[in-house]
Amino acid sequence: MKIGMIGAGDVGQVLTQLFVRAGNTVMLAHRGSVDALDDLARVLGAAAGTVEQAEAQDLVVLAVPFFAIKALPLPTGNDPIIVDATNYFPDRDERIPEIECHQKATSQMVAEHFHSHRVVKAFNSIEMAVFAQLARPNRSVDRLALPYVGDDPQAKKQVAALIWAIGFEPFDLGDLGASLAAQADGSLFLVNETAPVLRQHLHQS
Repeated sequence: MKIGMIGAGDVGQVLTQLFVRAGNTVMLAHRGSVDALDDLARVLGAAAGTVEQAEAQDLVVLAVPFFAIKALPLPTGNDPIIVDATNYFPDRDERIPEIECHQKATSQMVAEHFHSHRVVKAFNSIEMAVFAQLARPNRSVDRLALPYVGDDPQAKKQVAALIWAIGFEPFDLGDLGASLAAQADGSLFLVNETAPVLRQHLHQS
């Protein structure tokens, strides 16, 4: 799969490395110059490009602070799957009452910004400092579950395949509105467990 990674911080670097290891090609981009990313991209096994070039890939991962989403341009000439790996933190991002009161999920706001029904929330609920160590691509049982949500079945299917390929069990929470449990203040956030344990957390919340 051709993947565009917008964001070159911890999230972008960890996911890029895992995606490349799983056989995908990754275009790494950030708000700075392409030249500034060349060395890092090479180390990660990716190519450096502009945000627009990253958005031209089949699947685009948003690995930036939530407040930075509104500054991203809309994809032109294609309709990529957009994977929202962001988290909303009020102290860092501007305060958004709709999110804090759970009137709207963060990914619903991402979908509104991009005018896209192909947004999938994923890769945000496990801490990146341990994410790579927890991946078990060579095991088919006892994998840690990774929550994902979305409104488009085909987009979700492709993201689920990507989650499995890098070593986690896809854990479908439903549509974008159901992503509240996986947000930074949700019951599944930073819960590194198997699918049966995540189900228990959902039932108890």
